[in-house]
Amino acid sequence: MAAPSDADGSAPPPRRRSPRGQGRARLLDAATGLFAEQGVSATSLQAIADRLGVTKAAVYHQFSSKEAIVLAVAEPIIERLRSIADRAEALDEPASVAAVIEGLVDLVIDERGIAAVVRLDPAMVRTLDDHEPYRRQIARIDRLLLGPDPTVGRRIAFGFAGGGIMAAGSLAALDEVPTDVLRAELIDAMTRALNLDDGSAAS
Repeated sequence: MAAPSDADGSAPPPRRRSPRGQGRARLLDAATGLFAEQGVSATSLQAIADRLGVTKAAVYHQFSSKEAIVLAVAEPIIERLRSIADRAEALDEPASVAAVIEGLVDLVIDERGIAAVVRLDPAMVRTLDDHEPYRRQIARIDRLLLGPDPTVGRRIAFGFAGGGIMAAGSLAALDEVPTDVLRAELIDAMTRALNLDDGSAAS
């Protein structure tokens, strides 16, 4: 069958197709932005569709559920955690601890906004708590930073330090701070927290 032609008799230009995966990437960018702005629970599939200017059915074409989108948004964070743990496990202490701290701080700076969502958003936390790949990497990070039998004080210190750098990395008030200064301050704060006198903290 002959190709349809325009009024002047020439064939119309071929329809341009989006590169494979581009639609999925755009959807994840939109979801990431909405999660960071208003939280996971407040973000509906319709809100993601509206942000993209597509139908809700188009969102379902890429992902079967909101949970699938949440896990896909978190996947780069999980991969970074895996990379941090891989590198640190090849080192001896105290270099391994320093590598984890520096890796986590770099993660927070590179992934501002969504890193805080992964650690602090209740809906995201609930989803990831049931996600074995995430739990596995967090367990490796915990083991590297806390050791095999950490005291209560050291666990509390890590909780404050970890949550603190995630939150600090997304603070608008720090947007004007030069990246190298912010990085150095976050590393210093987390290092000091983990060097806490465990005996006094646990008592």
